[in-house]
Amino acid sequence: MRYKLIYFFGPDGTGKTTHAELVSSYLKRKDVRALRATVKQHHTISYLLLKLFRPKDKDYLMLNYFGFDSALKKRIRKPWKMLELFSLMPAVAYRVLLPSLMGFTVVCDRYVIDTLAVLSYFLDDRGLMFGYTARLLMRLIPKKALLIQLDADTGRILSRKQDEPLTEELVNYYRSAYRSLVLAFDLPVTTVDTTNSSVESIQKSILALIEA
Repeated sequence: MRYKLIYFFGPDGTGKTTHAELVSSYLKRKDVRALRATVKQHHTISYLLLKLFRPKDKDYLMLNYFGFDSALKKRIRKPWKMLELFSLMPAVAYRVLLPSLMGFTVVCDRYVIDTLAVLSYFLDDRGLMFGYTARLLMRLIPKKALLIQLDADTGRILSRKQDEPLTEELVNYYRSAYRSLVLAFDLPVTTVDTTNSSVESIQKSILALIEA
């Protein structure tokens, strides 16, 4: 069975982009119609608003990861969630769903699981991962999908992402959120630890999964 979607998810710094690029190149060498895609956590409209209205004293990367202050989060939680969903749908349709319907194997290093994990932290709303929003987004994962969760030791992740404002608390939240989503929706996921293995050996394991 050829996959419609090969989807890498996991905390930043675990190698998602690297291995998605390598898998995409491998499939193209095998004459598979492969398309590389990324559906990041903040989508077109919300991304532009974050850039436009961020406080002058707050770095964009900090805002992107940690969201607004607590009082503002509570006031904007519902409209911001709707804004993210409204912005997400065109990206999902154009980058993932339409290509998969056209016969491409889409290799994606961020998609709806990441969106739910990040948005729940951004809005301080863990319940978002279990309500109608989550059920809607999970239906956007094609049935013929290979889901690969990449993970690594927290210290190793932070050392790989020294130029970004990641923290141990944030990495552990993402890890917990992914675990909760996988269990809640009974997702068929293979986890690959990228802490100590070389890129080459990890890629070999991933390609074995794809070929199997």
